[in-house]
Amino acid sequence: MENKCISYKYFPNVLSLFRAVLVLPFLLIIHDIFVYNCAKNWILLLVFAVILISDVADGYLARKLKCTSNIGAKLDIIADTLYTISSLMTFAYFNIIPVWFIFIMVLKLVEFIITSKIIKNKQKSKNIIFFDKIGKISVSIVMLLPGIFAFRCIIIDYRTVMNIIIYIITVALIISFVNRTMNIIKNIKI
Repeated sequence: MENKCISYKYFPNVLSLFRAVLVLPFLLIIHDIFVYNCAKNWILLLVFAVILISDVADGYLARKLKCTSNIGAKLDIIADTLYTISSLMTFAYFNIIPVWFIFIMVLKLVEFIITSKIIKNKQKSKNIIFFDKIGKISVSIVMLLPGIFAFRCIIIDYRTVMNIIIYIITVALIISFVNRTMNIIKNIKI
């Protein structure tokens, strides 16, 4: 099993890097749809699917091959953040979503990094990332927003659907922030 890990050790990280590289064509396709009014729905849907599949596959393979690492976890978060924030910025630019939601997501990322460092230091853990369920589910749903856009020919009022989800996610992220902060104060006694 150890030889298998050595042989395939970097494959999950390569998937994370591949996902980061796919962000540019994904954004260019969205741009072309708006600016040139071209119908690249299937291409957009295909790239969206590959991004999501690679996100699920990198973590699954790292655990399955017993090759998880802090570098891999960081690469995964960097790729997810690049995809999420750049997609949201593109949607805000084309007035599909409110700009303030980008700031909410950036604040969540900063809170996540700070609280993970606090937890790591207080628990003297080798892990660099500590998730909470509400935050993880909320951010995962945000990653699906571009998919709603990709299905805009089926979803008649996709802008309204995306904005309803944004307001629900905002409430969930506030709850996540409160839970995370309270758990740190309660369990770690800062």
